[in-house]
Amino acid sequence: MNDLKEAVVTTVAITHETTTGGASVAVLTLIAEDPNRPAVLGPHGLRNLDDAINNVVPLISSGTVSAIIVRGNGKAFCAGADLDMMASITDRANSLALAQQGHAVLGRLSELGVPVVAEMNGVALGGGLELALHCTHRVVGRSVTAIGLPEISLGLIPGWGGATLLPRLIGFERAVAVLLDNPIKSNALLNASTAHSLGVVDLVVDDEHLHEDVLRFIDDGCPVDRHAPSTTREQLDALRGKVTGYSTRPGNPHFAMSRLLDVLATEGGISDGFRAEDEALADTIVTSEFRNRVYSFHLTTSRARKPAGVPSVEPREISSIGVIGAGLMASQFAALFAERLRIPVLLTDVSQERLDAAVARIGDALQARVDKGSLSAASREEILGLISTTLNKADFSSCDFVMEAVFEDMAVKVDVLRSVEEYVSADCILATNTSSLSVTTMAESLHRPERLIGFHFFNPVAVMPLIEVVATTHTTDEALATAIRCAGNLRKTAVITKDLAGFVVNRLLSVFLSEALDAVDRGTSTNAVTSALAPMRLPMDPFALIDLIGRPVTLHMIESLNRFCPDRVQVSPTLSRLTEHPVSSSLAADIGSAGDPDGDGVHSSTCEALAREIGIMLDEGVVADVKDIDLCLITGANWPVAHGGISRYLDEVGASERVNGRRFHR
Repeated sequence: MNDLKEAVVTTVAITHETTTGGASVAVLTLIAEDPNRPAVLGPHGLRNLDDAINNVVPLISSGTVSAIIVRGNGKAFCAGADLDMMASITDRANSLALAQQGHAVLGRLSELGVPVVAEMNGVALGGGLELALHCTHRVVGRSVTAIGLPEISLGLIPGWGGATLLPRLIGFERAVAVLLDNPIKSNALLNASTAHSLGVVDLVVDDEHLHEDVLRFIDDGCPVDRHAPSTTREQLDALRGKVTGYSTRPGNPHFAMSRLLDVLATEGGISDGFRAEDEALADTIVTSEFRNRVYSFHLTTSRARKPAGVPSVEPREISSIGVIGAGLMASQFAALFAERLRIPVLLTDVSQERLDAAVARIGDALQARVDKGSLSAASREEILGLISTTLNKADFSSCDFVMEAVFEDMAVKVDVLRSVEEYVSADCILATNTSSLSVTTMAESLHRPERLIGFHFFNPVAVMPLIEVVATTHTTDEALATAIRCAGNLRKTAVITKDLAGFVVNRLLSVFLSEALDAVDRGTSTNAVTSALAPMRLPMDPFALIDLIGRPVTLHMIESLNRFCPDRVQVSPTLSRLTEHPVSSSLAADIGSAGDPDGDGVHSSTCEALAREIGIMLDEGVVADVKDIDLCLITGANWPVAHGGISRYLDEVGASERVNGRRFHR
């Protein structure tokens, strides 16, 4: 384990203070060697903490120190374990040693015989919260919003004490919510107030007086009132049922959930729980799922915040936005622009009736959120107040950014873009939400083709994080930089793509669906196709996905890709027939259950088709890196983070090497 490389090494500074009441306090401050990173714990950081404890033990024994404070530096208490270091571990002996080291070091804090107070000045996640749980008391700043044990979402278990200590601190059912429900459902974290109401922390104080209040808390004798009930057999049975339910979703971390259940069901004392955590953490660290989820985590955080290929020029400020169209998607765009950017949004269409219907639709959607308590009535009125309508495109002269959201037809889109171009200012950015048409062709129909970019959202607009920002050979750096900033201000993930058919998501979905439909056309039953593709752990099978997208839209998407690459994407006669003459709303039902029940070869052929297409896309320069393809599929198509998007899965099953002669990742 000594050869493990840590991304950030945490040191521990020791200072001494005397409280107003005369108590002598040793303060242990966690400091990341990189000042731009929060403190995390790896083997070196744990050793540094262990050394600091060794330094204060004699002082405790001599009565020189009567209390200890453990705190972070800057805006973080401790961000947890060093994930990159952990993901590099492939040997179970090393993973077990790391689990045991965490318990051995952190466990000392509760055995020092004096109050040990975690002064939680900021982020306390995973191993960081476990560090606080090993302290005898916890005081947190009021503004702290990131407290939790999200390990399950990474395919791990909280294995440095969290799974054992938390139920004993706050009760089994509350602990299950923090350990399992929050990470699985939405990766929700606790803020200071919620952590206090659950009993995770003992006291919440104002941030500016946090340290002084911790010292006062020590002077007061660290008063707490804890009454966590014991775990019952009924609660364990209920947890087993919950884990079974969560396991029905393919993308959930089945193995990690089962190992967490084992730990929570462990009988005996705290030491028994720690030993069970050691084994469970050691098992989960060495899984490919954990490594893939860490890869996905980095994609959806650091890479999503800093898109590849953003020009260095200063983007234009956007103070007013125009939307052409008033249909379902256009209404969502207008609402999103108004809510996230809080700037005027001007909506136009062919009739006032359509515009009035769009505004009413937006109002109803916002009211539904007010009724649920997720939006205030005042915010609803503010958002609606920013949206206005017009039938006169001359009113778009004041807009800095105008987006068309009309029918997916080249002639229609070109017509509306041309019609608005004659009124907007010379430096106004124009955008198209096309999902499959050539942005370059649209641009070349304009007087100023350099101002047009693709700005492709995914449905539902407010929920799906991805925007494919499509640059043509004409697009200026300023237009591209402005679009990227706009996407960021909308709190969306932007990926820059080349203007080729289907961009990223629809191109690969077309290949995926084409392969599934081709198997059906060749006589394989839909059940066999679905079963064959189950190892991919997709959120839905291909036929349910077509139902969600809609048959006409799916057919149009596949036909577009067929024109682009007829040798790789085929138009299914079955889909064409059942789109023209549907029987029900379920494609699988309309196809029927007849056919060969053996789907042998479907999985291999599908994976190879995807690997081949990704290889071609990288050669074409559709995106800067294969990571961007994974990011697009995760954020635009809910591709499972358990596989790291798609490319790492194709590597694991050997498809990348079979068709491209190499893996996408080393």
